[in-house]
Formats: sequence, C-alpha cells, structure tokens
Amino acid sequence: MAADDEWRDPPEPELPPVFSVPETSAAKDTEDATPAKEKAVGSFSFYLSLIALLPTGMLTLLLALATWQLIFMESTCTFVAGVLGGSILAKIFIKRHISVLIHEAKHQIISNLVGNKSRGMKIEENSGHFEYSYSKKTTHYHAFIALAPYILPLFTLVLALIAFAVCREDHRIAALVVGVGYGADLLLNMRDISPIQTDINQIRGGYTIGLMYIAAWNFFILGLILTWAFQGMTGFAMLLEEFSTLFIIVHHYLRTPVTGD
Repeated sequence: MAADDEWRDPPEPELPPVFSVPETSAAKDTEDATPAKEKAVGSFSFYLSLIALLPTGMLTLLLALATWQLIFMESTCTFVAGVLGGSILAKIFIKRHISVLIHEAKHQIISNLVGNKSRGMKIEENSGHFEYSYSKKTTHYHAFIALAPYILPLFTLVLALIAFAVCREDHRIAALVVGVGYGADLLLNMRDISPIQTDINQIRGGYTIGLMYIAAWNFFILGLILTWAFQGMTGFAMLLEEFSTLFIIVHHYLRTPVTGD
C-alpha cells in the first residue's frame, strides 16, 4: 500500500435519493397560474390499482345506496347533519396555514407509512412543500403520496375511532360524529382539487388520471361510510353478501355457454 493511500479518507456514504412533492398553492390565489412542470410519477402498481379500484369504488357506492330502506331515515338524517356541520366548521376554522399544514401532513403520513423518511416541510399562508427520501423498494409509491391529501380521510378516521370508543352504544350519536369528520374531509377535498394543483398534474397521464384515482378512492370510502351509517356494523356483512351474490351471478354468466337458436 502506498503511503498516500494509507491516509486516504474513507468514501462518503451514498445518500438515499430525495423526492419533492410539488408546491401546493391555494386555488383562490393562483387562478391564473400555470402549473409548474414536475417529474411525472405513476408506477405499474398505481395504474393496476386504478383499474381495480374504479369499478370497485363505484360498485361499493351503488350497493350501499341500493340497501337503503326507510327504517334507516333517522340515522341517515343524523349522518347528513353531521356532514353539513363538519363542512361548515372546516370552512370557518381550517384555512390558510392550518389548511396547508393538513394538506402537507397527509403527504407525510402516507410517505412515512410506506417506509420513506421525511426531509422537510414548508408551510406558508397559501402554499406548502413536502420533501422526503426514498429507496428502490418505495419508489413506486410516489403517485400514492402525491395524491394522499385527496384520498386520506384523516378527520373521518380520527373521529370514527373516537365514536367507536365513546359512542358505540348509540349509533345516532356515532353517525353524527363520523359525519362531522367526513364533512370536514369532503370540504377540504373539494377546496383543494383543481386543475392547477401540481401534485395532481404530476401524475403520469395528467390531471384526468389523477382525478380518476381520487374519485375511485372517494367512491369506495363513501360507500363504506354510508353502509355503516345506514345499518351500523351489520351493514358491512350485508355489503359483503351483496358482493358475493354479484360475483356468483357474473361467474355463472361467464361459465354458461352461449347457444344459438
């Protein structure tokens, strides 16, 4: 070994690659803005999940509505009242810095859940930015992370846990509480979704594909919530039975040979 090699510094450790979710701006302040060009994201698993989720979400919502009966009117009205109340509360109290913080926090939650490491977050009055490092194993989650603010029902999940823990014996109160959470999530989604949102436009395929994925998830989530709001936990059993019956009908139809006259 040469003398100058003996004292050579060890090589710098290789750092994980870093990905930035595009800066999110409030629609009211960027109506005339042109979306920034960002790296397109969307892996094979993302599109595969879209193909499976879109019909499943629509079917879940349709079956939930099909199971509604007049005897569910009271719980339905209570849930709707909660949704309206949650939307009003979110409109009044969740705006500017708080709204941006919640938006970026949803990016971070999904990013952390899939195994990425947060690198930083910028919160301003009407815009925000989230950055994280990732590995080869998590690189295909970029699209899911980008759309997290529109598919993660954060308030619904938190208030559902509270409702199940505190109001389990009174379904009407539980439906009201969950409705408040869903109303807040719904208002934030409707306010944030816009053709100028860069975290939607960066999806490979553009805004239309991103919107289709958001719609698919929200159809599925709303179907599950309505099923529970109408009938409680027994509603899930009925929904599963409806899916099973439909599967049997389709399977039987596909297996039956077509015969001519």
